[in-house]
Amino acid sequence: MAALIRSLRAVRSLRGLGSAVVVKTCPASQYSGLRRGFHRAALLQLADDSKRDQTVPPPSYHEHYQASREGSSSFSTEQASASDPDTQHEDPRPNTSYQDQGGEQAEDYETEDQLQARILTAALEFVPQHGWTVEAIAAGAETLGLSAASAGMFDNGAGDLVLHFVGECNAQLAKILAEQHNQIQLGQAEKKNTADFLREAVETRLRMLVPYIDTWPQAMSLLLLPHNIPDSLKHLSTLVDDIWYYAGDRSTDLNWYTKRAALTGIYNTTELVMVQDSSPDFEDTWAFLDNRIRDVVNMATTAKQVQSTGEAVVQGLMGAAVTLKNITGMNQRR
Repeated sequence: MAALIRSLRAVRSLRGLGSAVVVKTCPASQYSGLRRGFHRAALLQLADDSKRDQTVPPPSYHEHYQASREGSSSFSTEQASASDPDTQHEDPRPNTSYQDQGGEQAEDYETEDQLQARILTAALEFVPQHGWTVEAIAAGAETLGLSAASAGMFDNGAGDLVLHFVGECNAQLAKILAEQHNQIQLGQAEKKNTADFLREAVETRLRMLVPYIDTWPQAMSLLLLPHNIPDSLKHLSTLVDDIWYYAGDRSTDLNWYTKRAALTGIYNTTELVMVQDSSPDFEDTWAFLDNRIRDVVNMATTAKQVQSTGEAVVQGLMGAAVTLKNITGMNQRR
């Protein structure tokens, strides 16, 4: 605006100067051309001043209103975020993620024991191919995207794989027996007699070996190694204890030990028969198991009968001795 005013003033002054000069010295024809020249020069000067002094115009009311609204909106959003406990940043947690060979990162990384369990579970798929070996563990680790060197984290090697499988089978059987027990409690199933329950429980557990039956003798030999015997016995005692518990045994006397010892012998001998059985669907194995279970049940019944008969015999002998003494006068006071 200031440049425009200055230009107009320059035009007026040039007009006055041109009129004065032309009137005194120039004729009328020259006065008209001179005036047009001065006028063109003034317009060029005006255009140059306008470009030189051009400034950014002030924002309109609408632009100012929009800017104020956006500022207030962003401020209110930040204030709400600061006051909302759900949007506040949580305290930094330790990094529990890991990266596999492909560089992919998995969140909520489990403990070392859980990772080992996952590797061993994945390794079971390769047991029919590699046997109960470290190679099977390495192959299982690779399926999880880990290095084959992860097999080195198992100090016991193939023994850890066998013990993991035995523990998983026992846990699966316990879950099945618990579900059956709950159905009986709810009246949805009938309770089986002890012999049938024991036979079905042992058969269910042994059938879990079928996918690995060709390599199971190798697993049995690993379980009999000195450093694996404690864990092997622990798994076996857990197995027979669960079976007797869900069979309804609540004994607290010597029978608790005798029943579990008998069932342990049945399981081990039936397992040996199974790895040598070539009959369809292991029919010979289940027949052998059925006979052994009935022998144990009959033996328990016989033991009770013998115990009661023995007590009666002892009482009878003692009564006869007293009677004999009375007859002979040995009990008479002298």
